[in-house]
Amino acid sequence: MKFSTAIFVSLASSLVVNAQSFCSGAKHSGTSVTCNSNKVGSIGSVGYELWSDSGNNSATFYSDGSFSCSFRSAKDYLCRSGLSFDSTKTHQQIGHIYADFKLVKQNIQNVDYSYVGIYGWTRNPLVEFYVVDNWLSQYRPGDWVGNKKHGEFTIDGAKYTVYENTRYGPSIDGDTSFKQYFSIRQQARDCGTIDITAHFEQWEKLGMTMGKMHEAKVLGEAGSNGGGTSGTADFPYAKVYIGYKCCSSKSCIVYYTDNAGNWGVENGEWCGCANEPQKCRSVVGYPCCKNNKTVYFTDNSGKWSVENNNWCLI
Repeated sequence: MKFSTAIFVSLASSLVVNAQSFCSGAKHSGTSVTCNSNKVGSIGSVGYELWSDSGNNSATFYSDGSFSCSFRSAKDYLCRSGLSFDSTKTHQQIGHIYADFKLVKQNIQNVDYSYVGIYGWTRNPLVEFYVVDNWLSQYRPGDWVGNKKHGEFTIDGAKYTVYENTRYGPSIDGDTSFKQYFSIRQQARDCGTIDITAHFEQWEKLGMTMGKMHEAKVLGEAGSNGGGTSGTADFPYAKVYIGYKCCSSKSCIVYYTDNAGNWGVENGEWCGCANEPQKCRSVVGYPCCKNNKTVYFTDNSGKWSVENNNWCLI
């Protein structure tokens, strides 16, 4: 087992996330950008995209990861916010991926199909994937989403139906053939934490191969065969982040301790020595502030300042 300095830095600058605190009182914070036409971009470390087919549509994205989707007379509309990757690493190489989200539906009309949850792509193989925890349509997405139904599975403590599909059409690499994977939750929820990696692992057990990660984002998508979809899907809290698994044994050996808790090692990988899974999760990508203690804004992750033109946690 080789312990690298980089790992210790990541652990030392990690932040405990309470998986339920954002479900009440969450609101947008940070700088923002509003898009009125199709666009792919980033704000700080957050990647985003707005795409629509017809209609009068917009989306506002915030540097804290939250966003708001507004669509009017759209045939198909989607907006998403989260992590973008460079298609050079598998999810195993990146780390354990989680997402927290809160959804507020407003004035939803004429929605024939909808997916709310996690969306992304991989390359080699080219795969479009969905983890659907809610929907803006009247009915839950059904067997029509895929030409192969794998069945029902308990993933991250909830029942999901898993589908696989092969289609030809627009993709991140142009018009081509690609796979689609779906996990659709049986009971919709408006707020919660999604263990994205747990879905990847279940798919792979079923022979649904994942490739090199291109993105993993919180998604709001809605469409209508008649082109009259309208409404707002607001996400006052949305955050995709890399964390660490909990150790399988509660009596794990502690190799390292920081503000996030005690850390052990299983199968050559760091794991959190804790009884509750949320205590093992950590937000990476933001260092702790070394000198500056001026608070520029506060969210459910903590107090934020700036050093060397980058956000840091106090």
